[in-house]
Order: sequence, then C-alpha cells, then structure tokens
Amino acid sequence: MSRKENGKRRKGEEQNSAKKIKDKKEKLLDPLSKQAIPSAQRATIPAYALSMLSIDNENLPSFEQIGGRTGHLLEQNAKAFEQIAANLASYRIQENMNLLCRTRNNIVAILKDMKDMPGIMSQMPPLPVRLNEDLADSILPPLPQDYAF
Repeated sequence: MSRKENGKRRKGEEQNSAKKIKDKKEKLLDPLSKQAIPSAQRATIPAYALSMLSIDNENLPSFEQIGGRTGHLLEQNAKAFEQIAANLASYRIQENMNLLCRTRNNIVAILKDMKDMPGIMSQMPPLPVRLNEDLADSILPPLPQDYAF
C-alpha cells in the first residue's frame, strides 16, 4: 500500500473516532431531549434544563450519617431537587416556585445552624459558594425575618 493510500486510511479512521466521541458526549449530555420533545420545542428550552447530569454520590456521606436537623433538611432538598428536575422535564415549571422557596429556606436554616453551633463548626471558614440573595429575592418571595443570618 502506498503512503498516500495509508494516509487517507488513517485520516478516515481519525474522523470516525472523533464522530464516535462526539456521539457519546451527546448521549451523556442530552438524555432528556430524546424523550418525546419535538425539536422545535427543544430549541426554546435552555440547555441546562435538558442536560441534567447525575452526580457521583458514592463519596458523599448519607443523610443518616450527617444526622440531626441538617441531615433532614438536606434530604428534603435532595427530594425537592429531584421533583424540580421532573417538573422541568415535563414543562411544569410553575410548580417549582414553592419547591425553590423551600430549598432556599432549608439552605439558609442550615447555614444559620452552622454559624450558631458551638465548637469547631463555628470556626469553619465560609463556604466557597454563596447564595445570590438578590437574585433569589427577585424571583422568589422574600425570606421571613427569622431566617436572616
């Protein structure tokens, strides 16, 4: 086989492998878009709503291991986020407002509890990510005063 033919063969193989990788990425990132969503509607839905990625929970402690009020609030939030994802997938977005309010209230309560906790937890450095309160307040009803931290 000549060098020219060999080069063409390699080039074709490289294109095939690149296409296979692209196809695999699309399958991983877009599982919800293939579920009876017309392509015209798919274009109007934000990409983040369709490309829900599962999080590897193997290295995270369970809610029972965390325990107490914090574990209970985190478990409530996990269930609420599952319902929010289901609502987004079925275009029931309005039903998410109450769920989002509840998860925000739970997060604020957890942060307040951590701040008020004696010992090493009160000395913990601030979390690297903060809740954008202005954005949350512009979308959701304001927090009750007893939730302020």
